[in-house]
Amino acid sequence: MAQVVPFRIWIDMRTINREKFEEIEGAINEWFFDTGQAPSARELAEAVEMSASNVVRYLELMGKEGIIEYDGGKSRGAVTTAIKKAKCGSKCIPIVGSIACGTPVLAEENIDSYITISTELLGRGNYYFLRASGESMIEAGIDDGDLVLVKQQEEADDGQIIVALTEDGENTLKRYYRDDKRQMICLHPENSTMEDIYVKECRIQGVALKVIKDLR
Repeated sequence: MAQVVPFRIWIDMRTINREKFEEIEGAINEWFFDTGQAPSARELAEAVEMSASNVVRYLELMGKEGIIEYDGGKSRGAVTTAIKKAKCGSKCIPIVGSIACGTPVLAEENIDSYITISTELLGRGNYYFLRASGESMIEAGIDDGDLVLVKQQEEADDGQIIVALTEDGENTLKRYYRDDKRQMICLHPENSTMEDIYVKECRIQGVALKVIKDLR
């Protein structure tokens, strides 16, 4: 008995441009590694200059042929082999920009992009990268423009380098000390030309763990 092929797939097979498979798969990968998530059909359509309906047909066919995994019930349901490998044993860590006072550090409006990093370098918890600005931590090996890996937490031990949100709503990367005598918090710059900053209180938004930097 002859197999009955669904009408829409039959149309796809007659009009399909198989060279588009590679372009679509590449666009999905590029979007994922730039943003940390697969593109929606509309976003993918703009990237490959196709209509959203045609993109969905291609994704369905690529899924049937095993080129990708595709769950059409999800907004971002396309998973390529590269994405599967990246998700296995790695995490997409967001790079955050300016963190507004009162805004959660990993709120979408704070995230500029993502970096995929091996989970072997991380423990449990949530992490983000913060791009260092200025020269206040140069004697700790943190230069202007370096990416600092931060573990998100609200407490720190004396001597740890923290991301602090100060009373005036500014974010700063400094070494943290409690000054019980003054009943103040000391935010110590690792730069011998700069003075300590004393505040009554600050919000700890994470503890710095590692630095990614360009070699000179």
